[in-house]
Amino acid sequence: MIKRISLTAALIATTFTLGACSEVPQTVVAAKKGDEKAYVAADNKYVEKGWTSGDQVSWEKQLKTRSLGQDDYVKAK
Repeated sequence: MIKRISLTAALIATTFTLGACSEVPQTVVAAKKGDEKAYVAADNKYVEKGWTSGDQVSWEKQLKTRSLGQDDYVKAK
């Protein structure tokens, strides 16, 4: 009886160990290069209107507009 329980436990442990070894590695594929500036990164149809990729001035203007829209003190005035 004890021999059968230890054999079952050993089989279960072996199954879990082999299952962990066969897992496929998960990697993240970056959409942009790490050395690009933030205002150059996006160039698709989902960007905010009024902002063009590569224009740092319009990037900073959009960030300021967005932050003012989230500021409760500005909304309360």
